[in-house]
Amino acid sequence: MPSMQALSQVRWSTALAGLAVWATTVPWLAEAVGLELDVSPRLEIVDHVIPGVVMLAAAALLAARGGPRGSLVWLGVAAIAFLTGFWITATHVPLIPDALDGAAPWGAALVHLSTGPPIMLLGLWLLLRGPSSDNAAHT
Repeated sequence: MPSMQALSQVRWSTALAGLAVWATTVPWLAEAVGLELDVSPRLEIVDHVIPGVVMLAAAALLAARGGPRGSLVWLGVAAIAFLTGFWITATHVPLIPDALDGAAPWGAALVHLSTGPPIMLLGLWLLLRGPSSDNAAHT
């Protein structure tokens, strides 16, 4: 039977990987349902694909080598999640004034902005949680 530590690693790495895939694919999924933004593909790669791939790599690292919660791997992955979420959020906040001015459609702006805050908040949550109670039994 897997340990609680292993189950926690799987649960969190799966959540991070899912959000990373959403962040990476949202421009093309939005376009497929008619929520397009008039931006270059290069900008979509910088704003979505790069942070999504970085987050996916961090989720894979957590799944492979997570160790006890509060370890350097956990803290590093949490910091990466926070920073990639911040990156996505910061690059999409300008869409709000654009939508208010009518320069960008609201639906597209909200869908593009939808990926950053959850990743950022999950990273912050993981950073603030600290070591798990089962760490004390192993130290």
